[in-house]
Amino acid sequence: MLLAAPVDRAVVPGSKLPDSHAGRCAKAFVEAFNATGLDKMRAFEEANRAKSALAQKPIDERLKQAEQLRSDWGRIEPRAVVASDERAITLLMYSSTKEKHFEYEFAFEEVAPFGLLFIKIQGPVSIDSDDAPTQPLSGDWQKTTLEGIAKKLEANYVFPEVGSKMAAMLREKAAVESYKTIGSASEFASRVTDDLRAVCHDKHLTVRPGAIPSAHGGGPMRQPGGPDDARRDNYGFRQVELLAGNIGYMRFDEFNPSEEAKKVAAGAMAFLSGCDALIFDLRQNGGGSPEMIRFLSNYLFDKPTHLNSFYDRSSNKTEEFWTEESVVGKRLEQGLPVYVLTSHYTFSGAEEFAYNLLNLKRATIVGETTGGGAHPVQPFAINEQFSIMVPFARAVNPITKTNWEGVGVKPQVEVEASAALDKAKELARAEIEKRRGIERKPS
Repeated sequence: MLLAAPVDRAVVPGSKLPDSHAGRCAKAFVEAFNATGLDKMRAFEEANRAKSALAQKPIDERLKQAEQLRSDWGRIEPRAVVASDERAITLLMYSSTKEKHFEYEFAFEEVAPFGLLFIKIQGPVSIDSDDAPTQPLSGDWQKTTLEGIAKKLEANYVFPEVGSKMAAMLREKAAVESYKTIGSASEFASRVTDDLRAVCHDKHLTVRPGAIPSAHGGGPMRQPGGPDDARRDNYGFRQVELLAGNIGYMRFDEFNPSEEAKKVAAGAMAFLSGCDALIFDLRQNGGGSPEMIRFLSNYLFDKPTHLNSFYDRSSNKTEEFWTEESVVGKRLEQGLPVYVLTSHYTFSGAEEFAYNLLNLKRATIVGETTGGGAHPVQPFAINEQFSIMVPFARAVNPITKTNWEGVGVKPQVEVEASAALDKAKELARAEIEKRRGIERKPS
């Protein structure tokens, strides 16, 4: 679970969950969460574990977590649909005990039968008012909003020609009033986002109801937390340990750029400095800052190495990211086997980390093809009711001269995310024995 800093949201009271695959799953989750006992929650977990990040924890551990959340939060109630389609839904959920709102995201595979990939929770989020009425989505008001979005895309989208195509598409839809039957801000934002993505195929581009969210370079729904939230979340670092066979293991779910996060990262690397192989688990990592990507990469290279570059459309300049001359503590042994675990959820900055090490031949990627988001984003206000996250730059790998946008990072060793850790441990043990000059005995 990821918890982030408060952000503003416009709430549409009494929003009904849509009759979509994602909407039905969200409804089942709410019913299971609010039910007495754990039988319904266990049934929900068992029905959805096979493809999803849920399978990465034992079911009893997840049930214990759900019980703790229920104790802390009381009943939860859907208050608004922030974004929705057949395969994904994001809801504002009200917590009766905390008297706060949290944002829940349910996401599924793109191809039927739509296996659940993850459930992500962030918050608490601040809202204007439970009862604040939204401005009527009149035809003239919609045209004004669409024109505002079109202008932001023309001026800022990373590929000018694609930005112009999206702007032209919106103006055509405005002219024929394609959205005139929509009566809520959340549905309007979701429909416009879907139409824009059909042109650009860019998962970072998002029209959102409410105030401008914080700028970020991570996954579509991930917001950087404030200092206290980040500390409670241990800056994204979830698990660091030495596994059997002296295999180092580090799971972290974001690339937080703060100095405090770097201290935690340095401590983790110091703990693992004597391992014979190292596994980075990014299966639940939605991205983050290139600065933390560089900080961790410093430990893997014995000389300055060009990791990645970012081209910024507005400045027409390219910024290069290299590893640094020195590290806090000591570097890992050069040639030490390194493995990076990925899933369909792995996104943005987490993809960059995997893509960098893959092309520099410094790690073996194990798991599933990642989400495919390589464009940093910037928020822009459209009016009092909408904002848009616009990709304004693109990654340029120094080796491939391209990036992972729209295609993701394909692992060298493809297995389901739930099996990736076991596979990486198997590969690590074989490589360690090989390096020690010991023949692997047949099983």
